[in-house]
Amino acid sequence: MNNRLLLLGVLICTVLLMSGCAGKKHSSPSEPALSTDVQTETYEEDEGDSQPDALEGMNRKVFSLNDFFLTYAFTPLNTVYTGFFSPDMRNGFSNFYTNLTFPARFVNALLQGKFVKMGQETASFALNTVFGMGGFFKVTRNMDALHASPEDFGQTLAFYGLGHGSYFVLPVAGPSSLRDTCGLLVDALLLHPLAWLQAGAPYRVPMTVHEAGNTISASLPTYNAIKADSFDHYTSLKDIYFQHRTSLEGQ
Repeated sequence: MNNRLLLLGVLICTVLLMSGCAGKKHSSPSEPALSTDVQTETYEEDEGDSQPDALEGMNRKVFSLNDFFLTYAFTPLNTVYTGFFSPDMRNGFSNFYTNLTFPARFVNALLQGKFVKMGQETASFALNTVFGMGGFFKVTRNMDALHASPEDFGQTLAFYGLGHGSYFVLPVAGPSSLRDTCGLLVDALLLHPLAWLQAGAPYRVPMTVHEAGNTISASLPTYNAIKADSFDHYTSLKDIYFQHRTSLEGQ
């Protein structure tokens, strides 16, 4: 636990330092894209720039590696995976893992003072856990009053005025930002129930790998569709990412 608290302190300090160069938080639901020929060395974030990409050179290299992995490594495995498990089974896995991450959503809603969301998340978690076989079946699917947009630590940092810092492409995981990457680590290492298990717990690693694989499998068709329709796949995903995060921060 001491190591986790130390990690949290380091992450928070990193974000606070990063926020000094981060842009102002924009409330516009639509944010203009940067030109793809902006170079890292000449990057300047002005008042109208809401999609900072100071790490574009490195990001594009990681993006290319991710695309290679998805195309030539993951896609063949996914063909086997989707052939073995039906869509209903894969949706059930997704429901289960979403239900499992209730603590992160609850804590981040609490940190932002979103008490209605806390109640929605708690009721949804209880019903899906008890009547949905641990969340495998989403019994609250048609209960609109219990639907709430997800909350994560990246959104909590945004709530307190911290900017993205820069767009940041993660290996395998894909689009993120420096701020949201810090938030992702906090949620994964401190607020995810699998992280609470001992390192040698037999189901910890397999469940973590399966959760990631099932999530990527679900998003692969959309990824391929965007890739097929985009002149610059990198820029398209970056635009979609910032628009999505802006939408979440406004809810």
